[in-house]
Amino acid sequence: MCEYDKYTVEIEFLSSVETPLHADTIFGHICWAYRYLNDEEDLKIFLSLYDENPTQPLLLVSNGFPKGYLPKPVIPPINQEDLQKVVKEDERIEASFKIKTFKKADIIPKEIFKKLQRNKIRPLDLFAAMYENDNYRGIMREKEGHQAVMVQHNTIDRIQGSARRGGLYAQDETFFDPTQSAFEVYLKTSFFSFEELTRIFEFIRMQGFGRDKSTGKGHFSLKIREGIDLPESAEPNAFMTLSSYVPAKNDPIKGYYNIIHKYGKLGGAYAAGSPDVYNNPFKVPLIMFSAGSTFIDDHYNNRRIYGCLLDNVHSNGGIRHYAYAFPVGISIEDDHADL
Repeated sequence: MCEYDKYTVEIEFLSSVETPLHADTIFGHICWAYRYLNDEEDLKIFLSLYDENPTQPLLLVSNGFPKGYLPKPVIPPINQEDLQKVVKEDERIEASFKIKTFKKADIIPKEIFKKLQRNKIRPLDLFAAMYENDNYRGIMREKEGHQAVMVQHNTIDRIQGSARRGGLYAQDETFFDPTQSAFEVYLKTSFFSFEELTRIFEFIRMQGFGRDKSTGKGHFSLKIREGIDLPESAEPNAFMTLSSYVPAKNDPIKGYYNIIHKYGKLGGAYAAGSPDVYNNPFKVPLIMFSAGSTFIDDHYNNRRIYGCLLDNVHSNGGIRHYAYAFPVGISIEDDHADL
């Protein structure tokens, strides 16, 4: 088993952004930065090492989460009987907004997650911890801390040098509250040094993150520090992934999860399509488990690896898609009869 160095990357957006901070996208940015800072052969060697030992990836990446928050664990919802233990019948109408808020929330404060990690995570405990949190509106931080706006754009006729008639189109952009624009990404690596990671993320920072970075989107400031603050359960029987994830052949698949559809687009020199990618900048559509999904594993330990680097995602066989989990050991109720 290889030893990983652990790092936390804090990203604070200074502009609007059009692309979510998902692990596969971040990994792609890291690969292109490594390629440009070194050469294409170095990147090929880096990726080939994943094939040589897929259970010992050189780099594990989490999604980016608002600073101080983690994904809400995906477990069964609280039942009516348990709900009445937290919210009395005569309080139900007054508390209806809070109840709806917690059911829809995608993230929870890290302090709540740490509290839950002391015991088995049950639907009652999760709901009660959220309900009793003094700053319950903070649980909606991911929704309230940014605003998705549909922005109209013109298609430019490069020959005429003017806007093309009938070329109006719209794209979603996310604008952040200046006080709520900081995100954290967790990394484990046996390949990159702190200095190398700093150099790579400085390159990404200068280029911008995500779609339309050439027009100023995805501009951010950066801090990297050693270590990560992710509490593991003392007696885990499952794990929660902090990244979008596709299980490898022998990975556990019994659990509770949400899925996302990924329509990946190539980056770097391939973003506009080129002969190297047969003029096709798009990957095949994928279904991935989302961050927060939980999977039963009675043999979990914090060195076990889940997921893979997917192939067959493009007609160019050298193109891959990052699909490793970033696992955190948790303990959930032993009775999984509903699975």
